[in-house]
Amino acid sequence: MASTAPRPGMGHPVRILVPQTAGTTNDLLARAIAPGLAALANRPCLVENREGASGMLGMDAVAKSTPDGLTLLNNVSNTLSLPYFYKHLPFDVLADFEPIGIEGYGNHALVVHHSLPVENLRDFIAYANAHPGMEYAAPGLATHHHLCMAMIQAMTGIRLERVLYKGSAGAVADLLSGQIKTMILPMQIAAAHTETLRILGGTRMAPFPLYPDVPSLHQQGLAGFDVEPWFALWAPRGTARQAIDACNALLNEAIGLADASGRLARHGVVPTPGSPDDLKRKAHAEHRLWGEVLGKLRISPE
Repeated sequence: MASTAPRPGMGHPVRILVPQTAGTTNDLLARAIAPGLAALANRPCLVENREGASGMLGMDAVAKSTPDGLTLLNNVSNTLSLPYFYKHLPFDVLADFEPIGIEGYGNHALVVHHSLPVENLRDFIAYANAHPGMEYAAPGLATHHHLCMAMIQAMTGIRLERVLYKGSAGAVADLLSGQIKTMILPMQIAAAHTETLRILGGTRMAPFPLYPDVPSLHQQGLAGFDVEPWFALWAPRGTARQAIDACNALLNEAIGLADASGRLARHGVVPTPGSPDDLKRKAHAEHRLWGEVLGKLRISPE
């Protein structure tokens, strides 16, 4: 994407790699924005899922790709915590990627299956204390599902047993069937299953515009609990700044198109376009945050 103005004729296709499974919020967001990018840049934008190893496979593929602006990474903020879980990453989560721009933010919810006799966070903590080792689902290490539940345990003293899945589909299926009783879910997914699941609270401290009636965990006694998933577009290290700036301009315009059509809201995302430098600052702050949180939890890389 070397120019912000469409040119006659189709250019080489752009591959947008998503390091999570199909149907996840990050995947749906990439697919919502890609048509606008393609139209504005006058070149195909192909979204490709390269999931596996908590996002590392897709990230590594982009990190090792040619820095020509034709292979990009659409990613979610929790992957900035990967160095705190894995000693030998094949890439640097900050240094090996050039920030293009932030796309938007979402919210997650602590949910339980309706068969669990709890109505709110206080009930949940009491039940978990009475049933130590209750299982919760997480689609991989270092996902928001895992990180948020680890923080809840650290702040309340409850003991839960983590059950890891290869992607979200199996985890959600077991939750809906009642085989797993609790999980952290994207807010829009939780809201779509209220006949089976009970939402206990949101992970974002500030009110979430798309679901303003859902109280936060912070409001219910977990003072300071504040986890906001956000999404962004990246290029491989070494991509020219001129190409980065051109991609950023196209991205911000494409975000506006997707927002106007309602696509972002349907996927639980509030748009927050900005500059490459905005994304760089946000990424460094997120990386530091998880270092502090996971250090307090005494989680060390393996």
